[in-house]
Amino acid sequence: MLDRELKEVRRWGDEILKSVPTVAPFPQPADLLNLLKARRKKSGANLAYIEAVLEILENR
Repeated sequence: MLDRELKEVRRWGDEILKSVPTVAPFPQPADLLNLLKARRKKSGANLAYIEAVLEILENR
C-alpha cells in the first residue's frame, strides 16, 4: 500500500515539475536603470543601487 502511494506521489512530483514555468533571467542593470529613468525622470537611483537590488533578488 505504501509503495503504491509513494509511486503516485513521485508521479505527481514529475508532473508538477514539468508544469513549472522557467524563470527568465534579470535584465542588465544598465537596462533596468534606463527603464526606471524613462518612467520616473526625477528618480535618484543610480547604477550601484540597481546592481544591489538585483544581487538581493538573485540571492533569494
